[in-house]
Amino acid sequence: MFARINEVQEEYIQKGWLPALLNLNKGIIRGMIELWSWGLFQLYKFLMIVLGQAFPASATDLWLDLHCKQVGIERKSATKTIGTVWFLRVDTTGNVPIPSGRILKTLPDGAGKVYRFITMEDVVMTDGLSAVAVKVQAENTGAGANVTMGQISEIVTVIDGIDSVENRADWLESEGTDQESNESLFARYQLKWQEGAGYTKYAYQGWALSVAGAEEVAVLDQHPRGQGTVDVIVRGTAGVPTQQVLDKVATAIEAVRHQNDNVQVRGVTPHNILIEGTLQYKPGYIKEEILTAVDQQIRALFDYSAKDKINIPFSIGEDVTLDRLTATAMQVPGVKSTPWAQPLSDTGVSNDGLAFLETLNVDAVEASEG
Repeated sequence: MFARINEVQEEYIQKGWLPALLNLNKGIIRGMIELWSWGLFQLYKFLMIVLGQAFPASATDLWLDLHCKQVGIERKSATKTIGTVWFLRVDTTGNVPIPSGRILKTLPDGAGKVYRFITMEDVVMTDGLSAVAVKVQAENTGAGANVTMGQISEIVTVIDGIDSVENRADWLESEGTDQESNESLFARYQLKWQEGAGYTKYAYQGWALSVAGAEEVAVLDQHPRGQGTVDVIVRGTAGVPTQQVLDKVATAIEAVRHQNDNVQVRGVTPHNILIEGTLQYKPGYIKEEILTAVDQQIRALFDYSAKDKINIPFSIGEDVTLDRLTATAMQVPGVKSTPWAQPLSDTGVSNDGLAFLETLNVDAVEASEG
């Protein structure tokens, strides 16, 4: 801007457009020019943002919501976890009321997070009973509250006569979910356009993924149970979906499926994976730090509820290969080699299956200088 003014201001004086040469080093004129230039720069920045948001592939947040609404899709909202916990006591004498609104919590997890839950109903543990089931709801929304068995173990609001609390296997009734990400929403936007091709697997994927709690869907459309059959395989926020999610997916599909399609909706088939080995790390690194980092990296491959993913978890039907386990461990600085004791070879996963980590037992030894 200043170069342009220097270039033309003598010409402008001759034409009578300026009374005298402008002082561009200081003063009111310089300040006005800088303010104008700053405003123009901000306008250009805004136009670049608007240009990106004008296309669904690069749009984000509210802009992407606007594109999706044009084809009848809305972002899935965050929901709260609902499940059943068991209150326990040693002395079984008398009736013990457990009011609604009592607060429970988990111990801190590996990231130091604590999840709190609130009882949803008034329940009485009658005389002679040592345990009673009570429905609870997470205090906050999000998939993080879909904790595993035994994690809910502390009573924040004291209940006279109750000694402990626990959540057992299959305690989840309705998974908590995070607000749908831009990546997930755009994937459904693409599937919506593919629905126009008819009753394809993309159409079934789009219908199933419209349900909160259905985080990933695989469609087996090559007559898995005979001619005319279609199987819709669903992964929930914690891996295996609850029956409530499956029922909602089945309802969503039933409303739009082809009348000749025999559709079955079911959850993923768990494939439990055992991982053992003794890593070798380079001299100069600390063993405990290596093991902690490797443990975190590998567990992330099987963490289907994590919002901020360290590594992309396994997909439905994806085999657990030694190459991927090795590549994941080798991301940790200092790891030299990964001789796995278990598994000894690639582990196949069925096309309706999902890998779950059963045991992770990894040690480390310092490698020789050679």
